[in-house]
Amino acid sequence: MQRLLRFSFLLTFLLTVLAGRAQLVLDGSRTPQELVQDVLVGPGITVSNVTFNGATGNTPNVQIGAFDATACVLGVDSGLLLCTGDIAVAYGPNDWGSAALAIMEPYFFNDPDLDDIADDLMFDPALLEFDLVPLGDTLRFEYVFASEEYLEWVGSAYNDVFGFFLSGPGISGPFTGGAINLALVPGTNDPVSVNTINDLENTAYYVDNGDGDQAPYNASTHYIQFDGYTRTLVAKAAVQCGQTYHIKLAICDVGDPDYDSGIFIRQGTLSATGGSGITIATTSGGPDVVEGCDSAVVTVTRAVSTGGLTMPITVSGSATVGADVSGIPPSVTFADGQATVSFPIAFLHDGSTEAPELLELSVETLSGPCQGISTARVTITDAPALTVTAEDVQGQCDDTDVVLQAEAIGGTGELAYVWSTGTLLPSTSAPDRPGTYTITVTDACGVTASATVLVMAPCAITVPNVFSPNGDGANDVFEIPGIEFVENRVRIFNRWGMPVFEAANYRNTWAAADVPDGTYFYEVMATGLVEPLTGHLTILGGRR
Repeated sequence: MQRLLRFSFLLTFLLTVLAGRAQLVLDGSRTPQELVQDVLVGPGITVSNVTFNGATGNTPNVQIGAFDATACVLGVDSGLLLCTGDIAVAYGPNDWGSAALAIMEPYFFNDPDLDDIADDLMFDPALLEFDLVPLGDTLRFEYVFASEEYLEWVGSAYNDVFGFFLSGPGISGPFTGGAINLALVPGTNDPVSVNTINDLENTAYYVDNGDGDQAPYNASTHYIQFDGYTRTLVAKAAVQCGQTYHIKLAICDVGDPDYDSGIFIRQGTLSATGGSGITIATTSGGPDVVEGCDSAVVTVTRAVSTGGLTMPITVSGSATVGADVSGIPPSVTFADGQATVSFPIAFLHDGSTEAPELLELSVETLSGPCQGISTARVTITDAPALTVTAEDVQGQCDDTDVVLQAEAIGGTGELAYVWSTGTLLPSTSAPDRPGTYTITVTDACGVTASATVLVMAPCAITVPNVFSPNGDGANDVFEIPGIEFVENRVRIFNRWGMPVFEAANYRNTWAAADVPDGTYFYEVMATGLVEPLTGHLTILGGRR
C-alpha cells in the first residue's frame, strides 16, 4: 500500500486551521531546559546537563513543548509533549487520517537504543536527555503514547516506539551505559509501541480515537489529532538517594518519516519518593484543623531503610504541646528494614478564644547523601461558635398542628438536629395548644447549642355568667371557650365562700349535678393570663 508522504505546506495549513479551534493548548516557546525544570520535574529531583537531539537544551525546538489538555479526552491534564514531527500535529479534532508535520532537520537520525527497540529504520527522533539526582529511593513517571499509525498500520514495519532509558548506580541493563528501558507494556518486557498496545494487543491499555473520518472524532475539539493513544502508563525504578543518574526520553518514527507519533508526559510526574520527610494527614483533609475536633496521623519516612535509626522530631510554631496538641514524641525509632514510622496526634480544646496557631514538625537526616530537613505544617483554629434561634409561635385556635422552625448558624461540618418531639429536622410540628419545645443542634465536632420554643395560648378565654344543666341538650355544662387549649385551674364558690367545684386543666365537662340553682362565684386561672378571671355565675334548672 502506498503511504502518504508529508508536505511542508501542511505545517502552515494545520497551524492556521486547527490551532484556533482546538481544546488542546500547546506552547512551543520554551527551551528544553525550561521545560525539564518547570514542567517535567516534580518533587525530590534535581537536574542538570539538559540536551535535545544532541544539542544543548537552551533553544526552543518544534518537536518539544508544553501542553494543557484539561479540556480534552487525553486523560493527562498538562505536561510535556515530545513528537516525531512538529508538536502542532497534536491539535484536535481528529479530522486527518494521516496527520504529519515535517521538521526541518534530516528525517534520518541514528540512536543505538531507539534502534534496538525499533528493530527497523528510525526517523524523526525526539531525544530529551539530562542528568538527575533523586532525593529518594524510587523514581516515578506517568505518560501517554499516541500515534497516527493507529490502526491501519498495526502489525506492520511502521511501528513507532517510545523509550525511557535510565542509567546510573545500581542499574544494569542492555542499553548504552548499562541503561534499562522503563517504558514497557505493564507486566511485560515489551517496549511501548504501536505494535505492542493497540486494539488487538494489550487492549486494556488502548484508547481508540477514530480514523479521522468518522464522527464524533472529526467534529469535536475535545479529541486530539492522533488516531489512538494509550491509557496513562506508569514507569518507575529503584534508585539510590543522592546519586547521579542519566535519563533519555526518546520517541521516533519507524520504517518511514510519515504518520507522526507523540508522547504526553504528566506535569511534575518525574519525581523521587522515599526520601527522608515528614507529613501530617489530617481528618479535615487539609492544612487547617479545628481544636477539640480534628486529629491527624504524622508519618516520618527515611530514604535508606537499612540499619536501626532514631530520628529526633523538632516542634516549632505558636502552638503549644500539651495545651494545643498532644501525642508528639521527641523522636521516632526505625528498626532495620523499616522505612516509615507513623503516630497519631490530637488537637486539644483549650477553652479560650484565640487567633489561629501554627504547628510545625521537622525531621533531619543527619548523615548520608540525602542530608536535609523536612517540615510539615498545620494550622489549629478555634471551633466556630454554634448558635440556634427559634421564634415562639402563636396558635390559630383551630386545633390544627403548628410548625416550629429553628435556624442554626456556625459550627463545624454537618449539623444534626433533635427536637423534643423526636423530629431530626430543622422544623417540626406540634399541637395547637400552649406548650414548650426544645431544639438541640450538634455539629461534627460535638459542640451543641439549644433553643426553646413556646406555643402561646391560641384563644381568648371567655367565662359565661349563666348555664342551665337541665338536660335539654342546650347549655347543659359550664363551657368556657378557649380554656381547652391552655393549662388552667377552675374553682366555683357558693355565697359563703365555700368551694363547690374545683378542677385542674378543666375541659368544659361540669354539669353541676350536685349543686342547687343559685348564684355562685368563679375563679379561672390559665396560662397566658396576668391575673385570674373572676365573676358571678348563675345556675338555672339544676338540682332543686
